[in-house]
Amino acid sequence: MKLRAAFTVPAAPASSLANIPLVSLNPTINATGGTLAGGQTLYYAVSATDSSGAESGLSFAIRAKIPTGTNTNSVSLTGLSFSPGNTTAFSVYRGSNPMELLRVAHGQTVATSFADAGGTAELVGPPDGNYNHANFYWRLELQPEENAGIHSATTIGKTGLGMSADNFKGALVRVMRGTGTTQERVVVTNTDTTLTISPPWQVEPDSTSYFVVADGTWRFGGVSTSSPAEFEVSNTPGATVEISGRSANVLDQESAYELNPLTRWQIGGSSGGVDTDTPPPPSFTLSLTGQGTVELSGITFTTMANTETIQAGTLCLFYWDELNSPTTFSLASAITATDTTITLNAAGPAVVGQFVQIEAELLEVEAVASGGTQYQVVRGSLGSTAVSHAGATLAYHLQRLIVTIPFVKGFFGSPANAAFSYSVFLPNVRIGAAELYMTNAVGGGLVGNAAFGATADQGLRTLAGGQLSIQTQGYLAIQTGAAPPLVPRDISAIVREAPSGGAIEMQVTQSGSAYCTLTIADGQTVSNVVGGFGLAPLAASARLDLDITSVPTAAGTLPGRDLTVTIRL
Repeated sequence: MKLRAAFTVPAAPASSLANIPLVSLNPTINATGGTLAGGQTLYYAVSATDSSGAESGLSFAIRAKIPTGTNTNSVSLTGLSFSPGNTTAFSVYRGSNPMELLRVAHGQTVATSFADAGGTAELVGPPDGNYNHANFYWRLELQPEENAGIHSATTIGKTGLGMSADNFKGALVRVMRGTGTTQERVVVTNTDTTLTISPPWQVEPDSTSYFVVADGTWRFGGVSTSSPAEFEVSNTPGATVEISGRSANVLDQESAYELNPLTRWQIGGSSGGVDTDTPPPPSFTLSLTGQGTVELSGITFTTMANTETIQAGTLCLFYWDELNSPTTFSLASAITATDTTITLNAAGPAVVGQFVQIEAELLEVEAVASGGTQYQVVRGSLGSTAVSHAGATLAYHLQRLIVTIPFVKGFFGSPANAAFSYSVFLPNVRIGAAELYMTNAVGGGLVGNAAFGATADQGLRTLAGGQLSIQTQGYLAIQTGAAPPLVPRDISAIVREAPSGGAIEMQVTQSGSAYCTLTIADGQTVSNVVGGFGLAPLAASARLDLDITSVPTAAGTLPGRDLTVTIRL
């Protein structure tokens, strides 16, 4: 397909009666009166214009180092001096380095000072006597723009990307915005979440940084001396193409690549709409369908903007594996709803970014201290609510499962969306919370989350389905090994004839050790129900037995008859 790129041609120097202006190299930095962000260094230069409009060369560059603290700064240039009688106006240029200056003021009345309150820069640079033409190059993005959730001196990435191992080896990763912007590095290797680069970052990205992965090679598009330039690019609907325009002199010597702007453009193709930003956060439903399966359905958005090119959804489930029950970790002391440090009874295995569930609340670990017994945490994470917890309350270190769900373009908003469901087989776990975000042609969108700690089981228990029964025929008596040993798994009891004059008490054992205790009260036929969550899993080849430890035996009483103990899986 043909792409048209507009650009601004730098003005050619002209003979001017106005001399290069003089200016003080010590600007005045004001913490108020403007909109300039703190913590940055800006460079300024001034030119003079004569009565014919001819512009002089630039003054010396003036360095203005703005301190951190406020974002309401302004910069005043002082000591401006122009050639008398020949200067009718002046222009001011500003940039993040002396080689990248753009015009922020034009046609200014001659004065001895100029105040920059944060004026918008025009796409106009100083006159350039070396400019002859512009060369244009393009490349395709391989991974849409994502926020950096993982970063170090030699890595960048995000949980849930779902990249194929080493699929981007040899490609380039570029920081598009935020800390470390414009840096590019070669991908040495990659996992499903993390890109390892070489050489190390000069400025390490952080959580404000956004990155893309692009082709490792630029493809030449065309040459143009004036705007716009037209050239052919690959017609890949929904993909994003990056365009780099570079000024060159008559010998085709180009300006430094790093000094030229890079523009991204989403290819619309021959039909259908395109998205201009990442998708909004989705709402969704998780439900249990039995036999270890959880189902995702009911995906909706508050707005359908930027959902046209959604190509994948990333579902993250945070769960406790019930085969690891009971947990051995608990709070060493009580915490209030505002405490951000918790202390455990023993050193835990948590790492930064892991979640811990305490009752209905989920807490994100920000730091680990005291050999693992203390966690600095974010309270009320993943949509849960921060509340107080008593000492000795059990703590569950949650695992994480990431599932990528493919979608076709235009799926959301179509009739098929109403009937959508996606099943995930994850048996014998308790799901405490879930996250879901969508990825379109622009990149990964905002995250929607749901917490399930407010349910009766403080989560969604997937279990595995099925049941086991232990039966003892006839009238009951105190007996050890009242049923044949069984080899598997989960617990209530029922009798055909209720006991009279006392209760039936029994104990389910596993390999000779007490597993749980059941009681059928006097005159009742159904026992208490022992919830399986928190019980140790039934080990492979373990022997399940039933011990009846007490029945009514006095004269005129009945012990109950025909007992069935049911273990649901």
